[in-house]
Amino acid sequence: MDKKNLFRIIIAVILTNSAGMLLRVLKLDTYIILVGFRFHLIMVLPLLVMFRKKHIKLLKNVFSHPEYNKVWRQLMWIFVPLIIIIVVLFFTHNIDINDPDYFYEFGLSSIVDYPIYLVWNLPQLLLFSAFIIITFSEQRKSFWKTASMVLSFFVFEFVPLGKEKIELINAVTIILSIFSSVLIVKYFQNIYWLSIIIFTLFWECLLAFGSNSKMMINILFAARYHSWDGFFSVTDKIIPYLLPAQVLITVLLISVSSFAVKNKV
Repeated sequence: MDKKNLFRIIIAVILTNSAGMLLRVLKLDTYIILVGFRFHLIMVLPLLVMFRKKHIKLLKNVFSHPEYNKVWRQLMWIFVPLIIIIVVLFFTHNIDINDPDYFYEFGLSSIVDYPIYLVWNLPQLLLFSAFIIITFSEQRKSFWKTASMVLSFFVFEFVPLGKEKIELINAVTIILSIFSSVLIVKYFQNIYWLSIIIFTLFWECLLAFGSNSKMMINILFAARYHSWDGFFSVTDKIIPYLLPAQVLITVLLISVSSFAVKNKV
């Protein structure tokens, strides 16, 4: 990597994390909603800073000629992890059908409105996917270098403020999500499937088990709600581990698929 590229990356990392920390200190949202479309700082700013003219040809090819992948494989990555978790919880007697508030207004309507929520998030997801692809290219298609570089833009999410403690569960979830995203780029390079998978993994888990994160609810679902109890009731001790467990299973499935593609199994 030449000095100019290294300097640009350092500036992008510093700018993104500084902006994120400032917003957190001021207790402001790290995302905005414009005419329904969601734009989170981390999903947009890195690409805007790192983008150069030489990347136009690469992105044009990625957007116009995505590699065709068998649909069943992507559907497996999306739905099998959630099914496994629900089955395990059922047989260990740790899950019940819930009776949440806003069952119809939020719960059932979110299923019907899934395409709308996906479209509202698609611009930022495509920008983030493009950023990963550019980073992958700049790092000479190295998985670990790319994953480390992308992770460096999320540092501000890990830094505790005041009496806060480091949220290890959130950190693990972010790390695993980055791993899965870079794996998809490395072996499948379909920017549209990457965007759909990233969105749906979080969307379906929060819809199933609920969340008290205003940011996640506003970005993935309707902007007027601050929390959701979920279709399923799970004990408080288990629920923090459900999303990272789902993403971990996804990483394992993608790794198996990657091995199969690499060895033409």
